[in-house]
Amino acid sequence: MNLIEIMERFPDQESCIEHLERVRWRSTPCCLLCGSVSVKRKKENGLGRVGRWHCKDCKASFKVTHGTVFHGTKIPLQKWFLALSLILNAKKGLSSYQLQRDLDLNQKTAWYILTRIRAEMSKKGGALLQGIVEADETYIGGRPRKENKKEDREPSKRGRGTDKTPVIGVVERGGKVVAEVSENLTGRRILEFIKRAVKIEDSGLMTDEYHAYHAIGREMKHQIVNHQEQFVDGDVHTNTIEGFWSLLKRAWYGSHHHYQTGYTPLYVAERCYIYNYRNLETIFWKFLNASVLV
Repeated sequence: MNLIEIMERFPDQESCIEHLERVRWRSTPCCLLCGSVSVKRKKENGLGRVGRWHCKDCKASFKVTHGTVFHGTKIPLQKWFLALSLILNAKKGLSSYQLQRDLDLNQKTAWYILTRIRAEMSKKGGALLQGIVEADETYIGGRPRKENKKEDREPSKRGRGTDKTPVIGVVERGGKVVAEVSENLTGRRILEFIKRAVKIEDSGLMTDEYHAYHAIGREMKHQIVNHQEQFVDGDVHTNTIEGFWSLLKRAWYGSHHHYQTGYTPLYVAERCYIYNYRNLETIFWKFLNASVLV
């Protein structure tokens, strides 16, 4: 769904609300607080009254956006829809400053929209992964600032043992990915993560030689490729999950440059959501419609 199609399909606030009402209520509007169907539309005689309903039973006033990602917003829904399209179509992610320029918004407003959409994406968990799955971990963050004097500089450490934010992930070959920020990468922590993400009785796991993965070998079939010697051993490799990490890091390098620790899980969730539905032409409609079916 590109910007021109959205502008044509949703030219004003009324058309946006009409679509959300049709998805959420079909043909029977009901109160979103008490569930009563004894409701009526309020007259649109004031600012912010468009799309507002009144319940005759509990006397509440509500909109179709109640309890959704659009709840309480004063930003036109058309801009929300345009922002969603820009996020889903951005190969390397979208910064709040870029959204500010594209949609003529305040930067803080743009950041608010992006954060709300990413938070909604983080809720959209899928089915357990199964079949051949690959697990790996990566670290997000930049290199330490160089000291002024050359003799004071220390070589920046890469990979395991750095102060960067650790992220663990598992991907089904030809399927979806699950990834999350982790406080540590011990064997117990990795085992717990894989048990939550993978249907272990119907799956085979492939990893590198990191010793923390050894604990999972007692729970499921586990094959290892030793990266000290080779990267591919027949069908045994971790290239699929490595490819996802490259997409995650391209967003960091290309658009964001820095993640606040508290919001890193949302950026990871955004990349997972877009990767999982990368081949779905209706990804825009999937997210939009699911966001109001709460």
